[in-house]
Amino acid sequence: MTGIVLIGGKSTRFGRDKVVAQVGDKLLIEHVIEVISPLFDDIVLIGHKRQDLPSFTIVEDLRPGCGPLGGIYTALSSSQTDHCFVFAADMPYLNRDFISYMLSRADDHDIVLPVWSKGREPLHAIYHKRILPVVKSLLDADSFKILDLLGKVDTVAIPEDEIRLFGRPEAMFSNINTLSDMVHSAP
Repeated sequence: MTGIVLIGGKSTRFGRDKVVAQVGDKLLIEHVIEVISPLFDDIVLIGHKRQDLPSFTIVEDLRPGCGPLGGIYTALSSSQTDHCFVFAADMPYLNRDFISYMLSRADDHDIVLPVWSKGREPLHAIYHKRILPVVKSLLDADSFKILDLLGKVDTVAIPEDEIRLFGRPEAMFSNINTLSDMVHSAP
């Protein structure tokens, strides 16, 4: 399985490129990589290249302007493995034990994602390469919502009671969208 981190966002609400923003003693993206790197032999960043990230493998979006679904399309198209675990670059408090648990649940499903009281977490989910034609058909129809994909393929939800065995979903799924989030979202 390939670890994928989506770095293509515009950071509009943040005011500058949040992927390379300093959070504590490291870049926001480094917080994510630090958590997931022991779990994946191959980690690829999907989005536009940045001078501040020379040591990372970056694959540019094959379909720019299509949001996270376009990033998933690029990940599945370029991955050498059948599964991709896709993460948002702005989630610095990921839980390694929960990610390991999700890896154990992948089996042969098309998508495995957490679902809790605040909703589904499609940018903390596992995607199988065989859904690539479905993703492409959505993009071709200018449908860029990941949630439109979930009902079209074999999707397994990890429920909140299982998520909470590993930690608070409010923390592990929190993301940084504004400068104030950097101060207020710490677990």
